[in-house]
Amino acid sequence: MTGQMKRVRDAVKERGPKVTIAVAAVLVTVFAATAQAAFFDTAGKSARSVGMGETFLSSTGDAMSYWYNPAGLSRFEKRQAGFSYGIPVATVSDLSISQLNVVTPIGENKGLGIGISYGGIDVANDMVISAGYGMSLSERLAVGGNLKIMRWSVDGQTLRSGAGKDESLSKTSFSLDLSASMGLGEWFGLGAFSTGVYVKDAIMPNISESGDDGGKIPVEAGIGLMARRENITGEFDVAMKDGNTIFRLGGETPLPGSNLNVRAGVIFGSDFKDDTERFDVNLGLGYNFGSILFNYAFAIPIEIADSGGRHFFSLGLSF
Repeated sequence: MTGQMKRVRDAVKERGPKVTIAVAAVLVTVFAATAQAAFFDTAGKSARSVGMGETFLSSTGDAMSYWYNPAGLSRFEKRQAGFSYGIPVATVSDLSISQLNVVTPIGENKGLGIGISYGGIDVANDMVISAGYGMSLSERLAVGGNLKIMRWSVDGQTLRSGAGKDESLSKTSFSLDLSASMGLGEWFGLGAFSTGVYVKDAIMPNISESGDDGGKIPVEAGIGLMARRENITGEFDVAMKDGNTIFRLGGETPLPGSNLNVRAGVIFGSDFKDDTERFDVNLGLGYNFGSILFNYAFAIPIEIADSGGRHFFSLGLSF
Protein backbone atom coordinates (compact mmCIF):
# COMPACT_ATOMS: atom_id res chain seq x y z
CA MET A 1 0.00 0.00 0.00
CA THR A 2 2.99 2.26 0.44
CA GLY A 3 3.39 2.13 -3.33
CA GLN A 4 -0.16 3.45 -3.80
CA MET A 5 0.53 6.41 -1.54
CA LYS A 6 3.72 7.07 -3.50
CA ARG A 7 1.71 6.85 -6.72
CA VAL A 8 -0.58 9.67 -5.60
CA ARG A 9 2.32 11.76 -4.29
CA ASP A 10 4.39 11.41 -7.49
CA ALA A 11 1.40 12.05 -9.74
CA VAL A 12 0.57 15.37 -8.18
CA LYS A 13 4.11 16.73 -7.87
CA GLU A 14 3.96 17.74 -11.52
CA ARG A 15 0.87 19.88 -10.82
CA GLY A 16 2.60 22.39 -8.58
CA PRO A 17 3.14 23.23 -4.91
CA LYS A 18 -0.50 23.67 -3.99
CA VAL A 19 -1.41 20.13 -4.92
CA THR A 20 1.72 18.85 -3.17
CA ILE A 21 0.48 20.59 -0.01
CA ALA A 22 -2.90 18.91 -0.52
CA VAL A 23 -1.39 15.46 -0.71
CA ALA A 24 0.80 16.09 2.32
CA ALA A 25 -2.22 17.25 4.31
CA VAL A 26 -4.38 14.36 3.15
CA LEU A 27 -1.68 11.84 3.99
CA VAL A 28 -1.48 13.25 7.50
CA THR A 29 -5.13 13.94 8.26
CA VAL A 30 -6.80 11.14 6.31
CA PHE A 31 -4.33 8.36 5.58
CA ALA A 32 -2.26 8.46 8.74
CA ALA A 33 -4.57 6.33 10.86
CA THR A 34 -4.51 3.48 8.36
CA ALA A 35 -1.75 4.42 5.91
CA GLN A 36 -4.23 3.97 3.06
CA ALA A 37 -5.06 6.03 -0.03
CA ALA A 38 -8.74 6.69 0.59
CA PHE A 39 -10.93 9.30 2.23
CA PHE A 40 -13.96 7.12 2.89
CA ASP A 41 -15.86 8.78 5.76
CA THR A 42 -12.89 9.82 7.89
CA ALA A 43 -12.82 13.47 6.75
CA GLY A 44 -16.21 14.48 8.16
CA LYS A 45 -19.44 14.85 6.21
CA SER A 46 -21.97 16.84 8.21
CA ALA A 47 -21.32 20.56 8.61
CA ARG A 48 -23.51 20.55 11.70
CA SER A 49 -21.53 17.79 13.41
CA VAL A 50 -18.15 19.18 12.32
CA GLY A 51 -19.12 22.55 13.84
CA MET A 52 -19.60 20.79 17.18
CA GLY A 53 -16.32 18.89 17.14
CA GLU A 54 -17.88 15.82 15.45
CA THR A 55 -19.66 14.76 18.65
CA PHE A 56 -21.99 11.96 17.61
CA LEU A 57 -25.12 12.19 19.78
CA SER A 58 -25.71 15.91 19.27
CA SER A 59 -25.64 15.54 15.49
CA THR A 60 -29.03 13.75 15.48
CA GLY A 61 -31.66 15.54 13.42
CA ASP A 62 -29.45 16.26 10.43
CA ALA A 63 -29.75 14.14 7.26
CA MET A 64 -26.02 13.34 7.38
CA SER A 65 -26.06 12.44 11.09
CA TYR A 66 -26.54 8.69 10.69
CA TRP A 67 -22.93 8.44 9.45
CA TYR A 68 -22.02 9.32 13.06
CA ASN A 69 -24.95 7.82 14.97
CA PRO A 70 -27.25 5.45 13.03
CA ALA A 71 -29.36 4.89 16.17
CA GLY A 72 -30.52 8.49 15.74
CA LEU A 73 -32.52 7.44 12.66
CA SER A 74 -35.25 6.29 15.06
CA ARG A 75 -35.82 9.93 16.13
CA PHE A 76 -36.80 11.40 12.76
CA GLU A 77 -40.45 12.46 12.46
CA LYS A 78 -40.23 13.78 8.88
CA ARG A 79 -38.37 12.89 5.74
CA GLN A 80 -35.22 14.90 5.16
CA ALA A 81 -32.85 15.24 2.23
CA GLY A 82 -29.41 16.71 2.66
CA PHE A 83 -26.45 17.70 0.53
CA SER A 84 -23.01 18.53 1.86
CA TYR A 85 -19.84 19.83 0.24
CA GLY A 86 -16.47 20.05 1.91
CA ILE A 87 -12.99 21.34 1.19
CA PRO A 88 -10.70 19.26 3.42
CA VAL A 89 -7.65 21.41 2.58
CA ALA A 90 -8.61 25.05 2.07
CA THR A 91 -5.42 25.94 0.20
CA VAL A 92 -6.32 23.49 -2.60
CA SER A 93 -9.71 23.94 -4.23
CA ASP A 94 -9.21 20.86 -6.46
CA LEU A 95 -9.52 18.60 -3.41
CA SER A 96 -13.15 18.20 -2.32
CA ILE A 97 -15.67 15.85 -0.76
CA SER A 98 -19.44 15.80 -1.27
CA GLN A 99 -22.38 13.75 -0.08
CA LEU A 100 -26.09 13.29 -0.79
CA ASN A 101 -28.39 11.69 1.81
CA VAL A 102 -32.08 10.94 2.32
CA VAL A 103 -33.60 9.82 5.63
CA THR A 104 -37.18 8.78 6.27
CA PRO A 105 -39.20 7.43 9.20
CA ILE A 106 -40.62 3.95 8.53
CA GLY A 107 -43.38 3.12 10.92
CA GLU A 108 -43.30 4.15 14.55
CA ASN A 109 -39.89 4.83 16.10
CA LYS A 110 -37.92 3.45 13.15
CA GLY A 111 -35.96 5.16 10.42
CA LEU A 112 -33.94 4.49 7.28
CA GLY A 113 -31.11 6.49 5.75
CA ILE A 114 -29.38 6.08 2.39
CA GLY A 115 -26.51 8.11 1.04
CA ILE A 116 -23.64 8.38 -1.40
CA SER A 117 -20.35 10.14 -0.84
CA TYR A 118 -17.65 11.08 -3.33
CA GLY A 119 -14.31 12.72 -2.67
CA GLY A 120 -10.76 13.20 -3.85
CA ILE A 121 -8.72 14.89 -6.53
CA ASP A 122 -8.54 14.11 -10.25
CA VAL A 123 -5.84 11.41 -9.91
CA ALA A 124 -7.34 9.68 -6.86
CA ASN A 125 -10.87 9.43 -5.51
CA ASP A 126 -13.24 7.38 -3.41
CA MET A 127 -16.95 6.63 -3.33
CA VAL A 128 -19.02 5.30 -0.44
CA ILE A 129 -22.61 4.07 -0.68
CA SER A 130 -24.34 3.66 2.66
CA ALA A 131 -27.60 2.37 4.09
CA GLY A 132 -28.45 2.99 7.75
CA TYR A 133 -31.27 1.74 9.96
CA GLY A 134 -32.27 2.79 13.46
CA MET A 135 -35.04 1.70 15.82
CA SER A 136 -36.22 2.46 19.34
CA LEU A 137 -36.40 -0.55 21.64
CA SER A 138 -38.07 1.50 24.35
CA GLU A 139 -38.93 5.12 25.10
CA ARG A 140 -35.29 5.79 26.02
CA LEU A 141 -33.19 3.13 24.27
CA ALA A 142 -32.38 3.18 20.53
CA VAL A 143 -30.00 1.10 18.40
CA GLY A 144 -28.85 1.32 14.81
CA GLY A 145 -26.35 0.30 12.15
CA ASN A 146 -24.89 1.68 8.94
CA LEU A 147 -23.65 -0.62 6.16
CA LYS A 148 -21.12 0.92 3.76
CA ILE A 149 -19.78 -0.13 0.36
CA MET A 150 -16.45 1.65 -0.12
CA ARG A 151 -14.39 1.96 -3.29
CA TRP A 152 -11.19 3.91 -3.96
CA SER A 153 -9.23 4.31 -7.18
CA VAL A 154 -5.92 5.84 -8.32
CA ASP A 155 -5.40 6.55 -12.01
CA GLY A 156 -2.38 5.16 -13.81
CA GLN A 157 0.24 7.83 -14.51
CA THR A 158 2.62 8.39 -17.40
CA LEU A 159 5.86 6.50 -16.86
CA ARG A 160 9.03 8.54 -16.45
CA SER A 161 10.35 6.92 -19.62
CA GLY A 162 7.32 8.26 -21.51
CA ALA A 163 6.43 4.77 -22.74
CA GLY A 164 2.77 4.58 -21.80
CA LYS A 165 1.17 4.57 -18.34
CA ASP A 166 1.46 2.35 -15.32
CA GLU A 167 -1.48 0.36 -13.95
CA SER A 168 -4.52 2.03 -12.41
CA LEU A 169 -5.37 0.80 -8.92
CA SER A 170 -8.69 0.32 -7.14
CA LYS A 171 -10.32 -1.65 -4.32
CA THR A 172 -13.89 -2.24 -3.13
CA SER A 173 -14.58 -3.09 0.52
CA PHE A 174 -17.48 -3.31 2.95
CA SER A 175 -17.80 -1.81 6.41
CA LEU A 176 -20.30 -1.57 9.26
CA ASP A 177 -20.92 1.09 11.92
CA LEU A 178 -23.05 0.45 15.02
CA SER A 179 -24.42 2.72 17.74
CA ALA A 180 -26.84 2.83 20.66
CA SER A 181 -28.21 5.72 22.70
CA MET A 182 -30.17 5.97 25.93
CA GLY A 183 -31.98 8.86 27.57
CA LEU A 184 -31.06 9.33 31.21
CA GLY A 185 -33.70 11.89 32.12
CA GLU A 186 -32.91 14.95 34.19
CA TRP A 187 -30.23 15.27 36.84
CA PHE A 188 -30.87 17.67 39.72
CA GLY A 189 -33.11 19.79 37.51
CA LEU A 190 -30.16 20.76 35.30
CA GLY A 191 -31.66 19.50 32.03
CA ALA A 192 -32.04 16.33 29.97
CA PHE A 193 -29.09 13.94 29.75
CA SER A 194 -28.38 11.17 27.23
CA THR A 195 -25.55 8.75 26.76
CA GLY A 196 -24.51 6.55 23.89
CA VAL A 197 -21.86 4.29 22.44
CA TYR A 198 -20.66 3.67 18.91
CA VAL A 199 -18.37 1.27 17.07
CA LYS A 200 -17.05 2.49 13.73
CA ASP A 201 -15.76 0.03 11.11
CA ALA A 202 -16.72 -2.87 13.36
CA ILE A 203 -15.64 -5.52 10.85
CA MET A 204 -12.24 -3.87 10.18
CA PRO A 205 -12.54 -3.73 6.37
CA ASN A 206 -9.35 -4.28 4.40
CA ILE A 207 -8.85 -1.54 1.82
CA SER A 208 -5.42 -2.66 0.65
CA GLU A 209 -5.39 -3.75 -2.98
CA SER A 210 -3.09 -6.64 -2.06
CA GLY A 211 -5.19 -7.64 0.94
CA ASP A 212 -2.29 -7.54 3.41
CA ASP A 213 -3.03 -6.93 7.09
CA GLY A 214 -1.68 -3.39 6.91
CA GLY A 215 -4.74 -2.44 4.86
CA LYS A 216 -7.25 -3.01 7.66
CA ILE A 217 -9.10 0.09 8.86
CA PRO A 218 -8.87 0.00 12.66
CA VAL A 219 -12.00 -0.12 14.80
CA GLU A 220 -12.98 3.11 16.52
CA ALA A 221 -15.14 2.77 19.64
CA GLY A 222 -16.45 5.62 21.74
CA ILE A 223 -18.86 6.74 24.44
CA GLY A 224 -20.55 10.10 24.84
CA LEU A 225 -22.60 12.09 27.32
CA MET A 226 -24.93 14.82 26.06
CA ALA A 227 -26.78 17.43 28.10
CA ARG A 228 -29.64 19.58 26.80
CA ARG A 229 -31.35 22.46 28.58
CA GLU A 230 -34.04 24.28 26.63
CA ASN A 231 -32.33 24.81 23.22
CA ILE A 232 -28.74 24.64 24.46
CA THR A 233 -26.85 21.40 23.78
CA GLY A 234 -23.43 20.23 24.96
CA GLU A 235 -21.62 16.91 24.59
CA PHE A 236 -18.37 15.22 25.64
CA ASP A 237 -17.06 12.07 23.92
CA VAL A 238 -14.13 9.74 24.56
CA ALA A 239 -13.03 7.26 21.90
CA MET A 240 -10.24 4.78 21.18
CA LYS A 241 -8.79 4.07 17.74
CA ASP A 242 -5.63 2.19 16.85
CA GLY A 243 -3.97 2.94 20.17
CA ASN A 244 -5.00 6.60 20.18
CA THR A 245 -7.35 8.24 22.69
CA ILE A 246 -9.66 10.84 21.15
CA PHE A 247 -11.53 13.48 23.15
CA ARG A 248 -14.34 15.52 21.58
CA LEU A 249 -16.18 18.42 23.17
CA GLY A 250 -18.82 20.52 21.45
CA GLY A 251 -22.16 22.23 21.62
CA GLU A 252 -24.62 24.62 20.04
CA THR A 253 -26.98 27.36 21.15
CA PRO A 254 -29.48 29.57 19.32
CA LEU A 255 -29.10 33.32 19.37
CA PRO A 256 -32.06 34.87 21.23
CA GLY A 257 -34.88 36.00 18.97
CA SER A 258 -33.46 34.48 15.77
CA ASN A 259 -33.24 31.25 13.77
CA LEU A 260 -29.45 31.36 13.88
CA ASN A 261 -27.51 28.69 15.80
CA VAL A 262 -23.86 29.06 16.76
CA ARG A 263 -21.60 26.06 17.39
CA ALA A 264 -18.12 25.31 18.63
CA GLY A 265 -16.05 22.26 19.44
CA VAL A 266 -12.56 20.86 19.93
CA ILE A 267 -10.98 17.51 19.07
CA PHE A 268 -7.88 16.28 20.86
CA GLY A 269 -6.27 12.97 20.05
CA SER A 270 -3.10 11.47 21.44
CA ASP A 271 -1.02 8.34 21.53
CA PHE A 272 0.28 8.88 25.02
CA LYS A 273 3.07 6.33 24.54
CA ASP A 274 4.91 8.26 21.82
CA ASP A 275 3.26 11.65 22.48
CA THR A 276 1.73 11.95 19.01
CA GLU A 277 -1.05 14.55 19.17
CA ARG A 278 -3.91 15.94 17.12
CA PHE A 279 -5.69 19.15 18.06
CA ASP A 280 -8.56 20.71 16.06
CA VAL A 281 -10.69 23.75 16.82
CA ASN A 282 -14.11 23.74 15.14
CA LEU A 283 -16.65 26.54 14.63
CA GLY A 284 -20.08 26.46 12.98
CA LEU A 285 -23.27 28.30 12.11
CA GLY A 286 -26.76 27.06 11.27
CA TYR A 287 -29.85 28.83 10.01
CA ASN A 288 -33.42 27.58 9.51
CA PHE A 289 -35.61 28.94 6.71
CA GLY A 290 -38.75 27.06 7.72
CA SER A 291 -38.19 23.56 6.31
CA ILE A 292 -34.82 24.50 4.77
CA LEU A 293 -31.71 24.07 6.91
CA PHE A 294 -28.32 25.63 6.12
CA ASN A 295 -25.16 24.72 8.03
CA TYR A 296 -21.55 25.82 7.76
CA ALA A 297 -18.45 24.67 9.65
CA PHE A 298 -14.80 25.64 9.73
CA ALA A 299 -12.26 23.27 11.26
CA ILE A 300 -8.75 24.42 12.12
CA PRO A 301 -6.16 21.60 12.42
CA ILE A 302 -3.66 23.27 14.72
CA GLU A 303 -0.95 20.71 13.92
CA ILE A 304 -1.15 21.51 10.17
CA ALA A 305 -1.21 25.31 10.07
CA ASP A 306 -0.38 25.52 6.33
CA SER A 307 -3.53 23.62 5.31
CA GLY A 308 -5.77 26.68 5.70
CA GLY A 309 -8.32 24.62 7.62
CA ARG A 310 -11.36 22.69 6.41
CA HIS A 311 -14.66 24.14 5.18
CA PHE A 312 -17.96 22.25 5.14
CA PHE A 313 -21.37 23.35 3.85
CA SER A 314 -24.67 21.47 4.24
CA LEU A 315 -28.14 22.15 2.89
CA GLY A 316 -31.12 20.18 4.18
CA LEU A 317 -34.81 20.03 3.34
CA SER A 318 -37.51 18.55 5.57
CA PHE A 319 -40.73 17.37 3.92
